[in-house]
Amino acid sequence: MKHQQIGPAVGRIAFGALAAAVALVAAAQSQEAGKAFKPVTDKMLQNPPAADWLTFRGTLSAWGYSALEQIDAGNVKGLKEVWSTPNTNANVAPLVHDGVMYIPLGGDGVVALDGATGKEQWRYARELPNGRAAGGNKRNIAIYENLLINTAGDGTLWAVDARTGKLAWENKITGQANTSSGPIIANGKVISGRACAPGRGPEGCVMIANDARTGKELWRTSTIAKPGEKEDATWGNVPYEKRNQVGTWMPPSYDPELNLIYFGTSVTGPTPKYTLDGNDKTYLYHTSTLALNADTGKIVRPDPRRHRGGAGDRTSGLDQSERARGRSAQGAHGHPRQDRHRLHARSQDRRVSLGRAQREAERREVDRR
Repeated sequence: MKHQQIGPAVGRIAFGALAAAVALVAAAQSQEAGKAFKPVTDKMLQNPPAADWLTFRGTLSAWGYSALEQIDAGNVKGLKEVWSTPNTNANVAPLVHDGVMYIPLGGDGVVALDGATGKEQWRYARELPNGRAAGGNKRNIAIYENLLINTAGDGTLWAVDARTGKLAWENKITGQANTSSGPIIANGKVISGRACAPGRGPEGCVMIANDARTGKELWRTSTIAKPGEKEDATWGNVPYEKRNQVGTWMPPSYDPELNLIYFGTSVTGPTPKYTLDGNDKTYLYHTSTLALNADTGKIVRPDPRRHRGGAGDRTSGLDQSERARGRSAQGAHGHPRQDRHRLHARSQDRRVSLGRAQREAERREVDRR
């Protein structure tokens, strides 16, 4: 027996705007009855219309800025609520396309609302095996052509028709995993990460690409170095099956010019390095910013930041906008490209160069303390 599970309305999300601006935007954006759905292309994702919000932070660069100009410093004080709707998802980042707002729901679901009125157009809730917990909070979903795509807590990637909410396809890609960050789209590929939990082993600690039209897996890349890889030695004597928790629980960003995907990774489990194989190991690829070739999944540049003792999690490494501005990959000989191709990391509240000498100097400074 199966049941649908969305969870109680534990909060409300309110969307406000100036009354005059709402009238203008609604007139421009709301889907008219019978209006044909406009498929979302890679070109649109890479240069979205100002009135749309097509990915986690608006653009694939993840800058998080709107190009709309109706609201400015002079009239922002006039903002007031126009409508609100119950929401179970504390970290939600809705998508907007052609005047329709798509909100990911806790428990692996999505609802479509008219952006001008808040009226529900359709709702989808995954059918879950009886007794299984809901999929938890979701930060975002992805849209491509006529599909809305998301990851699920049971390790499934799924897609529904953005026009009707009908299931288009499902593909089981991992075991149960925390997928609080949804996917993004990079040239027709669904790029997803997950927060692999302590005690579940390294196999779930992966970044995966799937075909956005069919769900077929294209590549997967581990966030934990495997035996036989040159980075294996960075884990010292820790057996592979005991390497845990190097997750990617924030959505990635994408640079179409360089064809690079940027992920930030979490700490190891357990976090204190002296409980693993010592503070002198780097345990790749924990607490790093990873640049991956979008076509192959190959890690072009790992950027580890020293993370010693019991220090806290620095999951995203670079904030999303810095990733896009840094725009980097490391050259074939390990030397950072110059000028706009130099990638910088944020170490707490200051920036540090990613050069090896700089990292070693910082490590020695920490050791002296």
